[in-house]
Amino acid sequence: MLTTKLFPALGALSECTVFLCRAAHRAAVLREPGKPIVLETVKKVEKLKNDEVRVKVHYCSLNTTDVKIITGKHKELDVPLPFIPGHEFSGEIVEIGKDNPHFFNRGDRVVVMNDLQDPNGGLISEAVVKNRDVWTVPQSVPLREMAVLPYGHGTALLTFALHCNLKENDLILITAGAAGMGLAAIDLAVSVYKAKVIAICDTESSSDLVRAKGAHKSISITKNNYSKLYKNIAEALGDKKAKVAYDAVGKGLLHLLADFVDPTNGKLISVDPFYNAQKFASEAPEFERPKRSKGKEDRKSEEDQLRAALLQNVQHFDLYEYPDLDTYRQMISDTIEMRSEGMIAGHISKMFPLAKIQQAIEFVQQKQCTGKVLIDVQCTDPDDDDCAEGEEKKGKTKQEPEGKKKEKD
Repeated sequence: MLTTKLFPALGALSECTVFLCRAAHRAAVLREPGKPIVLETVKKVEKLKNDEVRVKVHYCSLNTTDVKIITGKHKELDVPLPFIPGHEFSGEIVEIGKDNPHFFNRGDRVVVMNDLQDPNGGLISEAVVKNRDVWTVPQSVPLREMAVLPYGHGTALLTFALHCNLKENDLILITAGAAGMGLAAIDLAVSVYKAKVIAICDTESSSDLVRAKGAHKSISITKNNYSKLYKNIAEALGDKKAKVAYDAVGKGLLHLLADFVDPTNGKLISVDPFYNAQKFASEAPEFERPKRSKGKEDRKSEEDQLRAALLQNVQHFDLYEYPDLDTYRQMISDTIEMRSEGMIAGHISKMFPLAKIQQAIEFVQQKQCTGKVLIDVQCTDPDDDDCAEGEEKKGKTKQEPEGKKKEKD
């Protein structure tokens, strides 16, 4: 959903530094897509609207969707400039508008999810957001992990619970790229629904990770060799068909996966944020389907009709754009509850201080991540030992962020 509101503070930069002026904040600002993002000191939004909340941001997830906007890969999005990226973040409430339907209090630990094209993103020391997009987080859940959970797990929950009725031992195909949408779906499908997941990954390192997360089988795409991918999926499934193909990658992969989904009761689902229904038909990857014997021509014709029907009825879901507000909020609330009960877990591939935001962007672009990349927003000094980089210099592993050092939250 394209938003047209602009962040008014970005028009006039404060002359004081963020450390000396309470009326200013440090932010990562995009002024031209395709150009390096810059750290700037921006003026504070002084007065909240009735339905707004001010949040001190601790951690912000840097998603591939953010990076595509920053690098100008999807010019059709036409984001308003200047632009502060980051549509998933966590922190604490410092101020509340007059309307308070969710009974927030100052000091509440919260997670926020907003429109990925909203210029009021989370890569800023304090963010002003709508109260509809804020949820409280229990003390048992680390804020850094909560920042990587809502979009991926919430969207998967919406899909599995309300739109495909996923059940134990159901066979599901999930595409998982370098970011967290597919990985979140695998985590939920395996850990909560006890389904059998066959994961399609774009790198061998991702393939290793999804197996560790409980995927029944994993298949990696080798140099965009879709004919080989088709053959490998066929071998992995044997004579079985999947109930669902859940695509978090795009690139027309649902055209290929349609052959492996139950043609009468199965579903093709896209959660790619950049899915375009009008362009979908022209995005079919080139691959060679196996030849059938002459005796199976009638059956082939029937199967092709059913396959075409599947492709004509692809369902696309974006949790933020879901039309029912109560359902939208419930999906995130349930995600938080599942994490507090230890049923699911977020995977942080690497954490960067805000001072190294450009390095984080390049890390995502180069597909070095296996899961989510997290930005420590309050850390503006890369040499600070409390920062993510400082933690790695001490020899701590990337999977040991909780409880290994004093938490800001």
